[in-house]
Amino acid sequence: MKRKFSFEGVLELAVISTFVLMMLSVCIQVFSRYALPWSPSWTEELARFCFIYMVSLGAGLAVKDKGYVRVGLIFDRLGPRSSIRLEIAILSCIGVLMGCMLYFSIPLIRIVALQQSASMKINMGFIYFSMLAMSAVVLGYVIREIFINCKTLHL
Repeated sequence: MKRKFSFEGVLELAVISTFVLMMLSVCIQVFSRYALPWSPSWTEELARFCFIYMVSLGAGLAVKDKGYVRVGLIFDRLGPRSSIRLEIAILSCIGVLMGCMLYFSIPLIRIVALQQSASMKINMGFIYFSMLAMSAVVLGYVIREIFINCKTLHL
């Protein structure tokens, strides 16, 4: 059976990959602290950067799966149409926040691109690019979910 590559599949693979890389980095750090006379300084930094990207890329998947924090008590007391309207309002607020973050992350990336990380000597623009990636992915999923909710509301 042929499997189609989807954006969600690539995103899930990226989140899983950064998690596995973060766990390997932490295991190397723990092993080297107790079993070796020295421990590499880059492992802590790599784990931190992997965590940043894992959360940033996973945020869009959380919006898609409605995995963000919701107060179920409020939604349970509302009717189906009111619940969808509240969902649209919440998603709109998230969209505004992500739009602002997308807009302001671009100049920030340009500013920090002049710096390198302490241990790994990675351009910090790459690390701060996670803000742009998160805001773009979340904004895309927010827009998609708003359209789905609007279609459901008008049926």
